[in-house]
Amino acid sequence: MVSKLIQNNSICIYFQPIVSIRSAKVIGLEALMRAYDENNEPLSPIFVFDQAKKENLSFELDKYVRMKALERFKTILEENKELLLFLNFESHLLDSKISLADFAFSALANELGIPPSRIVIEIKEYQIEDSDRLKQFCDFYKERGFLIALDDFGAGNANFDRISTVRPHIVKVDRSIVFNVHQNFIHKEILKSIANMCFNIGALVLAEGVEEEEEILRSLKLDIDLFQGFWFARPSGSVYEKTFLDEKIAYIGAKHTQNVKASMQLKEFLIESAKTYTHTIIEAIKTTHKTDLSDFLKEFDIIEAIYCIDANTGIQEGDTFISVDTNEFFQPARNGDNHALKEYFYITKESKRGNYLSQKYISRASGRMCRTFAQKFVLEDKEKILCLDLKVQTL
Repeated sequence: MVSKLIQNNSICIYFQPIVSIRSAKVIGLEALMRAYDENNEPLSPIFVFDQAKKENLSFELDKYVRMKALERFKTILEENKELLLFLNFESHLLDSKISLADFAFSALANELGIPPSRIVIEIKEYQIEDSDRLKQFCDFYKERGFLIALDDFGAGNANFDRISTVRPHIVKVDRSIVFNVHQNFIHKEILKSIANMCFNIGALVLAEGVEEEEEILRSLKLDIDLFQGFWFARPSGSVYEKTFLDEKIAYIGAKHTQNVKASMQLKEFLIESAKTYTHTIIEAIKTTHKTDLSDFLKEFDIIEAIYCIDANTGIQEGDTFISVDTNEFFQPARNGDNHALKEYFYITKESKRGNYLSQKYISRASGRMCRTFAQKFVLEDKEKILCLDLKVQTL
């Protein structure tokens, strides 16, 4: 069947654009294979590649599709010299005895006059068992000027160690992780971890399969700038509609800017509000020598917990007053516990402002998301730090 598809020229190339929001432009196109049967009915690409495996024609099909993609891309590149071609190949072939040169990326690109620096070779690393072979392949083609991307990262049995081993230029995060990232805390933390690891080794991160506006905005908040997915454009036999895409990129960029401004304003509001809460509580401690602070949990509903720390030692003075039920696993800190290594302690201690608002984190006291506001003050000639755990869900 596969030989017949090739002979009958029943295979064509579609393109899906890849965009950069901060650069406000399309930076590349992914080439995608499409095939049709004798009745001109579409065949699933997965089915075609699976059939090629059965017929022992994976390498031949893969090479044919690459050639078709490069030929189509050549004419596009002549009009836009900055575009990148994202080119898939059957990654499982790396576990075969085919020589690295025989994959013919270099030969095909040279024949068509396409600079290797314009081609991104996409690898599904989880399909490759031989890690040494994977590294050899990537090094071989990087030395010849090609770019390397790990495709569908996070799908299958993706191995985080392989990011540092391969040192790809781009990591394409799979749709399964990007999906619903704005509402799924676990997905957000996984995406954040992947992004941080990639940034530390100098790799760009691309969010694949974005379909919702909020998925893109949340990814942008994690400093991810490259996107591919239906929200921007579906794969098409034509290249892409520039005006339409420019409008979508401009729209999402403006929304992101609005969100950044709103986030900054919210943080300023939180800090000013928290200063008011702490001032009220500190004045009560100073003027009435109040030690039971539980009343303030009712007065200020946003506060989940209140506790006081010695500003020199980091040792908690008195127990924690908390507004929620706890269990055996999540327990509030107690009198005498040490907070010296906690960020909100040592930053507040050294800060000229004398206060600090932490990032969101899971409270060890309640198991809920919170932020801690810490305020330094003096009581009877001794420096103290008043800490308020603020409920995130009400922010």
